[in-house]
Amino acid sequence: MTETFNYAEESKEKWGPQAGCVRQDIVDAHRQTWQAIARAGSFWSDGNRIEIAKQARVARAQRSELSFNRSYPDSTLSSEALEAVRKIAADAGKIDRSWASKQVAALGEGSYAEMVSIVASVTAIDAFSEALGRPNEPLPSAAGGSCSQDKSKSTTDIGGYLPMVDPWEGPNVSRALSLVPTANQLFMTNVSSMYGGNGGGFNDMVWDGPLSRPQAELLAARVSSINECFY
Repeated sequence: MTETFNYAEESKEKWGPQAGCVRQDIVDAHRQTWQAIARAGSFWSDGNRIEIAKQARVARAQRSELSFNRSYPDSTLSSEALEAVRKIAADAGKIDRSWASKQVAALGEGSYAEMVSIVASVTAIDAFSEALGRPNEPLPSAAGGSCSQDKSKSTTDIGGYLPMVDPWEGPNVSRALSLVPTANQLFMTNVSSMYGGNGGGFNDMVWDGPLSRPQAELLAARVSSINECFY
């Protein structure tokens, strides 16, 4: 379905046999993410999910360009979907409630949530590859499936752009896309593996890894600030 890269072997080739290798749980999370994106979701078909990933990658690659200098490949997605994908991928700092409300009204709450999860997941994996100095992984091929239209029923407006499950156990950010369980799971699959340390998880306040929890939080806050993260 998609080429797999041996992060461990690349680490040894680039930095020597004593170099720390990418943890297997991160590798597994990336594989699971591509497999999930390749299948139909709750609201987008398998082909549309691949197309969302493709357009997101193209948009993100041009995020430093002025909007009128960017170019995109033709797409089967609607104009509303394309606007949403490209802005989320390249100009997330410019998203406000007015714009989000317009897109949610045009696409539907479930479709919008699922789209965000795909764009965020592709962005996370691509940024990880870039940090390692390697090319982005090939996008997968459509793998079939049918849309379930599943949404959580126990949601409420807590002041975000989308309804969220309430009550919720765990950090608030981990329920951002909880309106659509499969979308939230797709996003959190990578967050849980890439953000946590050895022997720790996203919900753990203390973990045993190369960075302490305070160090990881400081870096996360700085990156969020640079990227003008609304949350």
